Formats: sequence, C-alpha cells, structure tokens
Amino acid sequence: MSMLRSRSNWAFPLILAVALGGVSFWLDRITEVKTVEISLNPKEPKYVINTIHGERFDDKGQLSESIQASAARQFPQQTVIYIDNPDMSLYKNGTELYRIQAKSGQYYTDSRKVDLLGQVNWLKHQVGDEPEGQLQTSILHVDTQTQVIKTDAPVAYRYGMSSGTSQGFEYDKQRGFLNLPARVRAIIYDPHSH
Repeated sequence: MSMLRSRSNWAFPLILAVALGGVSFWLDRITEVKTVEISLNPKEPKYVINTIHGERFDDKGQLSESIQASAARQFPQQTVIYIDNPDMSLYKNGTELYRIQAKSGQYYTDSRKVDLLGQVNWLKHQVGDEPEGQLQTSILHVDTQTQVIKTDAPVAYRYGMSSGTSQGFEYDKQRGFLNLPARVRAIIYDPHSH
C-alpha cells in the first residue's frame, strides 16, 4: 500500500505534465497561423492614442508627475511620438512645482528628448522664498537625460516681480546654470532692497 501511495505521488504529476504537454502541442497545431509581413503606409500612423491622462506616484504614494494630451501618434519606422496639446506637471510632496503646456510636442524615444512647439508656457510655482516664475516661447527643447532646457526663439519671462525678454534661453538644472544669450531686456526687482 505504501509502495502504491509513493508511486502515485510522483506518477500523477508526471501523467498530468505529459497530458498537458500533449494538449498544448495539439492546441498549437490547430491554432497555428501563418503570418505575412505587410509594409505599413509611412504616411499613416502605426499607433494613435486619444485623450491621454497619466499620473505617476512616488514611493510614498504621493503624486510626482502627470501628463494630459488630446492625442498622440507614432508613424511606422520612426522613433518620434507626436503629441497634441501636451500639459505636463511635476510635483514635490504632492504639490505642483512646474507645469509645462504647448500646442504640440515631439518625443524622441531613442534619445529621450522632447521638443515642445507652439505657445509653450512653463510655469514654476512659488516654493518657500522662491517666487513664482513663468517662461513663454514658441519652441522649447528638453533633454530629459542631461536636464537641459533651451531654445533659440524669443522668450518672455517673469520671476517674482522681475520680468524681461531675450533671444534664446538655456537652463541646466544639474549645474544650476541659466543663460539668456542675446538681446536681453529686463526689469529686475530685488525684494531685499526695500
């Protein structure tokens, strides 16, 4: 009796495995589909997504990033994703720090760079003693790897009560470097001098 019981302990799983293997093989054979590769029209999107709303949370469960857009699409054999009306926010401890909006955007999946195009508005909320800031331009290049944001287009900016315009703009977050390279006009207000 003990011989039969010990034999059934390993025999049943073995029989079950063989039976399942046979069923799997049979299912594979009857559902085998021959695929034919068809070239996609390069002028028509390979993927289209409408009405995007995404959120990412930090390890404490608080909102850290959000994105909204009316649509996104990618064309065959391209590494660019085209985004309509992107509206992106970055948060710290659940509070919005930055918000960037544009008419359109292009995300390059190979380099992880983003071009924001048409009525670009970058808003920085007040944090502690740092006042609210805003930058407006027609195109903004964002390198998510190096954390450099720049443009050669005219910009209008406001930081607290200071404001101005410039031809071009570059901000390197890692180095804490801001460059307004050409034709700068500014009204600088120093709140500590009053």
